[in-house]
Amino acid sequence: MKKLLKEPLFHFLLMGIGLFIIYGIVSNDQTNEETIVINDFDVDNIIASWEMQWKRLPTDEELKSLILQNIKQEIFYQEALKMNLDHNDEIIKRRLSQKMQFLSSDIASLNEPNDDEILAFYKDNIESYMSQNSYELYQIIYSLDYHNNPKAEAKNMLQSISQQDPKMAENLGDKMPFPFYFKSVDESELNRQLGLNFTDELEKIEVNQWTGPIQSGFGYHLVFIADKKESAPIPFNDIQADVLRDLEYENQKKMNEMIFEEFRKNYNIEYDLNPDKFDDSFIEFLKNNEVNNIDG
Repeated sequence: MKKLLKEPLFHFLLMGIGLFIIYGIVSNDQTNEETIVINDFDVDNIIASWEMQWKRLPTDEELKSLILQNIKQEIFYQEALKMNLDHNDEIIKRRLSQKMQFLSSDIASLNEPNDDEILAFYKDNIESYMSQNSYELYQIIYSLDYHNNPKAEAKNMLQSISQQDPKMAENLGDKMPFPFYFKSVDESELNRQLGLNFTDELEKIEVNQWTGPIQSGFGYHLVFIADKKESAPIPFNDIQADVLRDLEYENQKKMNEMIFEEFRKNYNIEYDLNPDKFDDSFIEFLKNNEVNNIDG
């Protein structure tokens, strides 16, 4: 027993228990015995969470243990709230903020858009539902790995093949891990294979003639565009499900903003910032933009 009394951990435990006892005495006049109710909804959630994790239903013994754990968690949670342990905790703030936004999203989802609303949203945002430019093209590359001046090499070759059938040029240039001939390729795939913004130059090129050099991360390309399909609206019937998803997202976002603006009316925001670090124009910007620029 004497050895136990000398252990630092034992002293720490005593201090902790003492703090809880003092807190209980101080707050005794503010609290009464409370009731924790475990109903069917609670048990169903416990079972669903277990099944999602373990891909099976819990046994009776496991379920009993889970319910007891749930009760223990609820008691600690309620006591933590009484002691204001949730205050100034960034993780808790973020999680509760997310839950509030989930609630507003649930409200928005109750108003399911009809077909006319989905079609109207599609028409109002048609620029978001355009297909990409697509190309049938041939390319010859002079790589930075094989030439001291690949751009000059490409220019010289361009003069030699300006009138040549592109199909006859397959063995020219350097061999690289992408094809000489692209039968049908869109902008995203070209940029993925040849680097960002490669297709910016293709938009300026006329079809059925050798052009270049166009630079990529691999070197300098000579390009022959055999066919180009311009960007066009994707038919509504082909993407109705995508449009519905986007409309629901916009509705949820608007609902979040509306609810936030209503909550915001109940608060007065003051700024007490170091004037040596932040000038008056910065504070004015915050005041004018605090609501409009808050997202998610």
